Amino acid sequence: MNTILSLILIVPVVGAALLVLFEQFRNFIVKMKINPDFLQHIFANLTALTVLVLGIYSIFDNSLWNLNTTSDSLLKFGELEAILVSVFAFLVWMAVLFSVDYMKDKKALGNYYGLIFTLLTGLSSVVLASNYFTLFIGWELFGLSGYALVAFDREKRGAVEASLKYFIMSTAGSMFIILATALTYGVYGSVSFDTLRGIPKEGAMAGLIVALYVIGFGVTAAMFLLNAWLPDAHSNAPSTISALLSGIVVKAGAFGIYRTLYWAFSGTGNNLLSNTSLVISWLAILTMVDGNFLVFAQFKRDDIIDLKRILAYSTTVHLGFVVLGLGSGTSVGLTSSFLHIITHSLGKGMLFLLSGLLISVVSSRDVRDMQGIGRQKPFLGIILTIGLLSLGGIPITGGFVSKLLIFVATLNGNHSYAMNIVLVTFAGINAVLALGGYLLLLKYIVFDEPKEEKKEIKVPIYEGIVLSIIAIVIMFIGLWPEKLIELIRDAVNALNLF
Repeated sequence: MNTILSLILIVPVVGAALLVLFEQFRNFIVKMKINPDFLQHIFANLTALTVLVLGIYSIFDNSLWNLNTTSDSLLKFGELEAILVSVFAFLVWMAVLFSVDYMKDKKALGNYYGLIFTLLTGLSSVVLASNYFTLFIGWELFGLSGYALVAFDREKRGAVEASLKYFIMSTAGSMFIILATALTYGVYGSVSFDTLRGIPKEGAMAGLIVALYVIGFGVTAAMFLLNAWLPDAHSNAPSTISALLSGIVVKAGAFGIYRTLYWAFSGTGNNLLSNTSLVISWLAILTMVDGNFLVFAQFKRDDIIDLKRILAYSTTVHLGFVVLGLGSGTSVGLTSSFLHIITHSLGKGMLFLLSGLLISVVSSRDVRDMQGIGRQKPFLGIILTIGLLSLGGIPITGGFVSKLLIFVATLNGNHSYAMNIVLVTFAGINAVLALGGYLLLLKYIVFDEPKEEKKEIKVPIYEGIVLSIIAIVIMFIGLWPEKLIELIRDAVNALNLF
């Protein structure tokens, strides 16, 4: 492997180890008249920024793509992988920078940052994996980190319970993946994506293996009937971790489905993709319906209209759109899915970070307690509006571009024209329903009059910087999407999948 590619995995591992070491020697560092929290904040931000720079550099250096990749290699690297690693690293950096204020005076800061970088290493390993064995190692690595991060505030009621639920469901999903991997090796003699792609695969056994993979990856992707862990984990985790869970962790599930459908169980001599793509498309529609139903159910609750649970269930809706693009079975569909992964990661990551700030202001997750905050503090109202309208697919935001491309891809999918029309219709209805939920949030938090004048709302400097950066990126993608679309399209076309 090239030095730069190795560093993409090595830097966060080393950073995590050193940050945990700093935590263990906290008393010694204090005796040296050094603020250990300051040291950890600086080192964590440098680590995250280094991975981001390496990822962005690798996007534009085509000499690194598919370097030393053979059928028995452990890792695979191309332009698409570089883009995804960069997106993951960017959101991790934003969460780390946000944590400078958000995690002030919190205990075990080094362990917190160490777990975040272990999470990033696992996610990067999943993206870079060239076979199911390497993918599974990365899968378990980010899973273990996620369980610990959800329960990081152990004194918080429900945090440990939410972590346990996440652990149980994710472990069940992992069992499906490992069973499918064992069957894949037993039937086809390999777990390498490239090798499997060249082996004809038909019949009930191939269908069973694909179904097992989709269920296993679908748990992390919070798909239809598999998302029970999602609201508890998101609502009880620190908001920085909620941003990472919804922004990038659930995308690993969609990426696993992509690797299965478009690499391992597609290719020369196979028509399995054409046989399964319609099933995947309808699974995507059901996932959207499930997510929208659960979002509106939150607004009907009498006890609490929980902002973080609404945002969590909204993630299910958007994973439906990502999977719908995958189900189209076309290069445009793949391009739209990966573009939506980026725009949703930015929008939802920003909103979860913002939720942490809003919750700290009112000391409650209830939307009704946040009534009118956006009017009292226009900066918060603007950030919330940009994030929600992007998720709702309103023009001049990044979410509009990716959703529009998904509709185009679905309309021109590899199903019959009548079926494509039906799928687009159902997707459109769900898009409108999702927008309705976001407008309800805007009504409560921005447009309604405050119940009472709250104390002066101060936005900590680093939290304000992070929210501003992400909001600018979302608007930039919405106004000038051509270069990003071209970048992703070229990366997809270079895969020679179609």
